[in-house]
Amino acid sequence: MGTDTNVKTRRGASGSMGLLETSPPREVFCSHLELRRVPSVLLLCLLTVVLLLISFPPFDCWFAAYFALVPWGLAMFGGVRRNWTLAAGWLTGLVFWAGSVYWLFFPTPVGYAGAVVYLSLYWLIASGMVRTSIRRALPMWFVLPVIWVGIEYIRSLVICFPWFFLSQTQHSCTSLIQISDITGQYGVSFFVAMVNGVIIDALSAPLFKISSRGPRINRNIATGFFAVLLTLAAMLSYGAYRLGQNTTTPGPVVGVVQEAVPITLSGRGVPIDEIFAMHLKRSLEFIGEDCDVIIWPETMLPPGLNTELLMVNVNDLDDDSVRAIAANLWGLRTTRENSPAKLRFYLTRAIGRWGGAQSYKIAAIKLLNGYVTPAQLEAIDPNAVRLIAAVLLGEQNTRNVSDSQLRGWCRLFVRNADTSTLSDADISSVYAMLNIPPREDITGLSHQQKIIAVRGTIAAMSKLKSLNIQRAITELCSLVVGCPIIAGGSSIHLNDSPTGWRDSWELRNSVMMFEFQAPLQPVYSKMHLVPFSEYVPFKYSAPKIHKILRWFVPEVMQQLSPGEDCTRFEIRRGDSKWEMITPVCFEGSVAGLCRKMVNAAPKGNLVMANLSNDGWFVYKGRDGQYVGTTEQSQHLCHYVFRAIENRIPVVRSVNTGISTMIDSNGKIKSILELRTEKYRKRTMVTGVMKVHTAVDTRRSIYSSIGDVFAVAVLVAIAGVISCFYWKKKNE
Repeated sequence: MGTDTNVKTRRGASGSMGLLETSPPREVFCSHLELRRVPSVLLLCLLTVVLLLISFPPFDCWFAAYFALVPWGLAMFGGVRRNWTLAAGWLTGLVFWAGSVYWLFFPTPVGYAGAVVYLSLYWLIASGMVRTSIRRALPMWFVLPVIWVGIEYIRSLVICFPWFFLSQTQHSCTSLIQISDITGQYGVSFFVAMVNGVIIDALSAPLFKISSRGPRINRNIATGFFAVLLTLAAMLSYGAYRLGQNTTTPGPVVGVVQEAVPITLSGRGVPIDEIFAMHLKRSLEFIGEDCDVIIWPETMLPPGLNTELLMVNVNDLDDDSVRAIAANLWGLRTTRENSPAKLRFYLTRAIGRWGGAQSYKIAAIKLLNGYVTPAQLEAIDPNAVRLIAAVLLGEQNTRNVSDSQLRGWCRLFVRNADTSTLSDADISSVYAMLNIPPREDITGLSHQQKIIAVRGTIAAMSKLKSLNIQRAITELCSLVVGCPIIAGGSSIHLNDSPTGWRDSWELRNSVMMFEFQAPLQPVYSKMHLVPFSEYVPFKYSAPKIHKILRWFVPEVMQQLSPGEDCTRFEIRRGDSKWEMITPVCFEGSVAGLCRKMVNAAPKGNLVMANLSNDGWFVYKGRDGQYVGTTEQSQHLCHYVFRAIENRIPVVRSVNTGISTMIDSNGKIKSILELRTEKYRKRTMVTGVMKVHTAVDTRRSIYSSIGDVFAVAVLVAIAGVISCFYWKKKNE
């Protein structure tokens, strides 16, 4: 008996050991994550904030994005106290957005506060949906990307702030993000969220499940890992295919001008005329560089250089129009302090005479005397010298004169130029041909006295100023550099449906093209304005509410009207012809608008030029110098996706930076910055950059179908919500 008992005991023990050897521990069949203390939930959420912040530019720790959402997702799942857990989820968004868009505080503190609170609500929605999804055992490798991308898409539509998408963390992973020409940037966001989701599944769901055949690995987790690997392989294979295509031909050579002018709530740090002069001087550095076009940043032109205003006869305007134009040029205070008669007098002088030979003559004098250096004069093309001499001295006086003599005459107008080879007869002839009253008799003067007399007249003429003269200078500058200039500035247009005298003429944020002997060029006016900065809502629908809201926006931020047309600028060089679209500032971050501009006409040889002014988003450092913020690099990363989505090269000219050229595969080819240390760069620098673009013949699927992928994700969200109710009903 004793022996039998011992045998049974050993058998029982042996059976138990065998079961332990063939079956996983009971703990792997259930989830154990319980966060009973609120600080534990908050710490996990804070970790997500840190990981997300460093994954975006300028830190560019792109790999951190693949697990950045994991701590927050686990906190939402494990938090025992539901309301406190959701509050922590909302607080995650509040802290993240406060740290991400801190640069909005500089131009608009009220807008910054409102944006942070508004954007954080999306985190609250996501927190509730993620918590419910995990607790009902839905696969997070699919549900999380659906929720996240759906919210990104909604955020791009409501108030339209498509910044800090998960896809933007991957802007430097060129091979991975080529899928954007099918799905838009949302496809990349979906993949990044999918990786986060599968990690959450692995850490929150049971590793094994019990089935009729015994323990087996959780199918959701296995499927998730397989889906991630399959998607990664597909994206990289597609990227290799796209990058291996040879579909480009040489595009225009673009000269990019970048200055570093800070703008604060008290106004610009530099007078607008000085800013204009700075860009003229920078443009002259492209003399002899064979550029096809030169681009300036947004709002670097004096306001009102559009031909619709310059062709106006002020004496034919009514008093309301006079006051409206004056308010747009000089501000409302000027209209309060001066009568319509005085304003009419000031406007007549300020605008000047349209198309007059005298305006171009004065402009040529100002250009040569104030901006062109002796070395630059010698490098100017002979045909350009001949045309400038004709503007200065009259075509009939220069027709049969040699190129070398004309260049010698032009030296009289350039400061510090060598005039020793000029004879007394040359100097007297130039003075006579200028035909600028009052003229003195200089025939009896010595050689040096004649030069002094002529240059004194030139200096006096250089002080004359009007908007027509400033436009003429820009057109002549384009002649000197040998290509058109495309620049940003405020334009003033007649309003067909004004609500009062103040908007009988409206101000627009525009892009204008300047080319000698082709003054009637098209104007592109920014269509997507920034709310609570460039415009205050409810101007027409609810004027009383608009008036209240306008009080919170500083008066220095003039209110603008949107444009309506996707204007293209035509660039020619010999037999070659290209077209350029010019989204202004944050318009380039709106994928739908850029796609609309590309599709407005046949694609052809198309280039995108983003003209931006990021001078609002700088701050004064300890040494008193202005320093750029993270906004600059965060703004730049959008254009990598615009290039891929539409298979179009992108060139940027940005006040304070970052000016770049991006090819149609989303590779940043040229960048205007200053590397100060191994891992540090200065972006708020001045300079010029010559870039060679390549236009792409490919027409992307995204250009044809738009955000179909994102819309499909929204439909999938409806399916996820249906699962909530179905599972709850069957519990």
